Amino acid sequence: MKILLYLLLTLIIACNDTNQNKSNYTAPFSEEIHLDDDFYFEKGIYQVVDNVYVAIGYGLANSVLIVGETGNIIIDTTEDPELGKQINQEFKKISNLPNEAIIYTHSHVDHWRGAPGFYEEGTKVYAHSTFKKGFFDQNNLLRPILTERGMKQFGHFLPDSLKRGHGLGFTLNFDFEQPPVIYPTNFFELQTNQLSVGGINLEIQHTPGETDDQIIIYYPDKNVVVSADNYYMRFPNLYTIRGTSYRDTKSWYRSVDTMRSYKPQYLISCHGPFLSGEQIIEERLSIYRDAIQYIHDYAVRGANLGKTPDELVEEFEYPPFFLENYDLQEKYGKVSWSIRNVYNGYLGFFDGRAVNLEPLSDMKRAKYIYGLIGSKDKLIEEINNANNNENYQWAAELSDIGLFNFPDDEEIKKLYSTSLENLSLIEKNPIARNYYLSEAYELSEKISPSLKYTVSAEQVKNIPLSTFFDAMGPRLDPIKAKNKFIKVGFNITDSGEKFGIVIRNQIAEISNFYNDDYDVIVSVDSQTWKGIILRTESAARAIASGKLSIDGESLKFLQFSSLFIND
Repeated sequence: MKILLYLLLTLIIACNDTNQNKSNYTAPFSEEIHLDDDFYFEKGIYQVVDNVYVAIGYGLANSVLIVGETGNIIIDTTEDPELGKQINQEFKKISNLPNEAIIYTHSHVDHWRGAPGFYEEGTKVYAHSTFKKGFFDQNNLLRPILTERGMKQFGHFLPDSLKRGHGLGFTLNFDFEQPPVIYPTNFFELQTNQLSVGGINLEIQHTPGETDDQIIIYYPDKNVVVSADNYYMRFPNLYTIRGTSYRDTKSWYRSVDTMRSYKPQYLISCHGPFLSGEQIIEERLSIYRDAIQYIHDYAVRGANLGKTPDELVEEFEYPPFFLENYDLQEKYGKVSWSIRNVYNGYLGFFDGRAVNLEPLSDMKRAKYIYGLIGSKDKLIEEINNANNNENYQWAAELSDIGLFNFPDDEEIKKLYSTSLENLSLIEKNPIARNYYLSEAYELSEKISPSLKYTVSAEQVKNIPLSTFFDAMGPRLDPIKAKNKFIKVGFNITDSGEKFGIVIRNQIAEISNFYNDDYDVIVSVDSQTWKGIILRTESAARAIASGKLSIDGESLKFLQFSSLFIND
């Protein structure tokens, strides 16, 4: 009881100090106390040690300042340049030295998109070499679908009255006007990398977990570890519903072990509060990694017994250490999604049951089930019964069947929306709740999301041109490309780069060379070509102005240009 009272008293004092002395950069998170969400994200600049500070509560992710002898190091920049600017102004009150380095811990937008707010002439920007693939996949190759699903996950378009945060922050400050992209200037290539900036020596470890390009940062002189997103005080998002490549849970818990191996005195997460005390950090990291391994091993054991993902989710029982631990609350990640992710990561989509080798499409299944139900009136009756009996998942699935059969039926849309709203009311996971509500409000036309980006060639001038060429493969319209065989080479006049695109068998083969036998050789500077791809520059105008020249059959180039899908 005395220990409990002491902890409560410490919390009260810490809260009071934080509210009254924000300008003194007090650090309230030195005890293992179960914090409520409001306190978890309380906005402020907090001092970790004499020259290390963390900005919490400004955006979705934290930003970290390390003050060196000759300059500052910034670790992560939030998701918005204006927020980055606000944080940088506060950091400059602490140290007005130049920002010598920005380090991105990984390629999620909430960690790099705010960099213009910190960037200065001469600032070097660091990330691991695997950042390139993560950046490309999220911001070019898969941007349309990841944006659509991500906005639902974060409840971006919901009315303010319905926004409750999403586990790692109160809101995602994001608009669809692309700010200037500050792309890394330097890449870490090794598993373990040493970095010396401004008189500060850091060890950078490549530690795949939430992303493949994740790094953790160790500051040995102060015994500080920055965990990036491999640890935050939530059950980890071993799978994210906005969509992701396989998040290797085995790599993730081993990456947590790497953090533990430093025996840090301070652990700074890139979301939420930091921790102080070697013993506390060891205990929390141990339980965290054990939970990840528990899910991994449970799914693998079950798969080897021939169980399907559905069976594994249905049969899962939470061990006591899960239920009793603050860090394992499903306020961001969710166990059921994680189990399915591990299964799929090892074995793929097929669950081992022959009936599921070539399952019916959703449309065909909906048609057949509706045939069994017999009439629209009977279907609506069953949906209402399911909702009245609080069987909301079944009500939503029946509604889905209804919309496949009657896609414009307003009554069924309303029932579907109601079913999803009912699911949101019983859902404890914030991002699942947001997703249910977002779809419900779209169905009922209470919101009409617009996902169109506004972007200019100037804003993406630092993105490598190869990223744009790599994205052209999926943008090819296979119907228009049928029976086409065209070879186009690109001579990039300002950088000396060369690219080749061959249209063949309804695909576009992309390479970094071309031959003299290509149908067309295009000479163009990188900014002009980016503008043409982004449709902020007219190809005809570029030709007329001499920015783009064509050696070969002009008609072939025009035909080639017409084969790609407009975003």
